[in-house]
Amino acid sequence: MIVRALFFIIATAFTVVTAAHAQEAKAIYYNSSGNKEKTLGFKALQLAFEKIGNPYVLKPSTIGFNTTNAMIEALTNGDKLDILWASASNKASEKLLAVPFPIDRGLLGMRILLIDGARQNEFSQVKNLDDLKKFVALQGLGWADVDVLRKSGLTVRTGSPKNLYKMTVGGRGDHFARGAFEAFNEQSREVANVPGLAVEKTILLQYESSNTFYVKKNNTKLRDDILRGLEIAWKDGSYNALFFDDADVKTALSKGDFKNRTLIKINNPNFPTDLAKADARYWYDPKQ
Repeated sequence: MIVRALFFIIATAFTVVTAAHAQEAKAIYYNSSGNKEKTLGFKALQLAFEKIGNPYVLKPSTIGFNTTNAMIEALTNGDKLDILWASASNKASEKLLAVPFPIDRGLLGMRILLIDGARQNEFSQVKNLDDLKKFVALQGLGWADVDVLRKSGLTVRTGSPKNLYKMTVGGRGDHFARGAFEAFNEQSREVANVPGLAVEKTILLQYESSNTFYVKKNNTKLRDDILRGLEIAWKDGSYNALFFDDADVKTALSKGDFKNRTLIKINNPNFPTDLAKADARYWYDPKQ
């Protein structure tokens, strides 16, 4: 009887402690639109919280935000949003507090070109930036990449995103630079409607770019907690395990053939210095 009573007391105490811990977890609201739960960012955030004892619980915002600008404004103004993850930029860093950790290890800045496949031989002759300047780049109207490419000396023609694939094979431009995994996914999706659309085989265009987490300017505790969790995950190997298991990362690395491509590096003047100074080990080396 005494043993049974003691067991009951211990079990009750454990339940109380567990319930108290659950109640203490702070709700963190994230953008609920666009299947965010399937992204590397969401999984990385879950991992970071797990590594520091789950003091936060992720909850979808009641309002979905369809653009990065809308997310930035909502988070800045405290409008039912506590965190976002998006391409790092000076604009975002001026209004928000960045977690200085590249979620995708810089893979976002490794660009592969979509081209008219019949012109592959022309691109195979490209060995440096000056060679690439002879071609006209295509990008979406208002995209941040436009400024990056133009300031590197490339000629850029813009258009509606839905028309860029046809423009690529229709003579209105020469190439359309995409994130490595995007190039393969989009070519596969669009080639039936745009015959001749191909993934260029020899060039890797690289500039500083990465998705990162942003929180409110005054929320240094959340920023520090996320960074601490990510650093723990990096050190114990669980972050890299998550990274290399991501479907988009797998596509980029398995199909990209980075090692055998001509690497052309350009500067991104819009990339925030705090993230650029993140530990060099975090950045993926395409030639490794």
